[in-house]
Amino acid sequence: MRKHDVSKYGLDLILPLSLILLAELLIFQGKMEAAMMVHAATLMLLILSSIYIENRIYPVLMLLPLFRLLNIAMPVFFHAAIYFYPLAYAPMFGPIYFLLKEGMLNRSEAGLTMKGLWFYLPLAMAVGFALGWGEHMVLRSGVLTPDSSIKSIIILSLTMILFVGVVEEFVFRSALQTVMEARLGSMLGLLVTSMIFGLMHSGYHLPQEILYVAFAGLVFGLLFRMTKSLPVISVAHGFTNVSLFLIAPAYSGVLIYLIGITGLMFLLTASLYKRMPRKPEPREN
Repeated sequence: MRKHDVSKYGLDLILPLSLILLAELLIFQGKMEAAMMVHAATLMLLILSSIYIENRIYPVLMLLPLFRLLNIAMPVFFHAAIYFYPLAYAPMFGPIYFLLKEGMLNRSEAGLTMKGLWFYLPLAMAVGFALGWGEHMVLRSGVLTPDSSIKSIIILSLTMILFVGVVEEFVFRSALQTVMEARLGSMLGLLVTSMIFGLMHSGYHLPQEILYVAFAGLVFGLLFRMTKSLPVISVAHGFTNVSLFLIAPAYSGVLIYLIGITGLMFLLTASLYKRMPRKPEPREN
């Protein structure tokens, strides 16, 4: 079958996405060995397909089974769960670098810019605090840090932003959402990406968690579309996890104030920005 026919009938998306869905359903049912086999087969299929069919969707889709295989197969070296995350997420920087180096995504598509970071930072924090609070209501999560020292809080925050936030948001927003929106259109691409993001949280074995994370993915996707900034959504994702694994279970009473203060800070900044005089546009001769 020719490349045009494969793309025309959606086979380049239907087959790998169906296999990824199958693997995540197996994880949801607790069948980890079978899930790993399906994810490994999907990864091999995508690698072989990319050899014969030039399609930038394949390299992006490879990130999903690869991420899951690394996440499941990574041995636990530390008693404190917080130290597992850098080990599980750091290997993903290799394929991310490869995608960028080979030009499969450009810097603008990936949101590799610091522009607007300080402007949107309060909004990212407010979104993160709120989403983390909501997810805690679903999971009833416990505190992830070994203690409440400043050192542990800093380690948790940096880990969730620089490793979890950057990797997951690059995979799902910078890469997957970008190619899905280009292929399926803005709205459908955003919805499909958000659904996949939710399904990739099947390890919690809770349907309500999958639905909630899909909703969170929709929020992150809209924030990415608004800012076109990987740093901004990485901060939002990171603070979601800080809220989920520290603030909500240990200091839930302060969350409403954190959301309100950061939200008001963004509204104030946006209001002041609108009042700032604009530089006149240069006239054409």
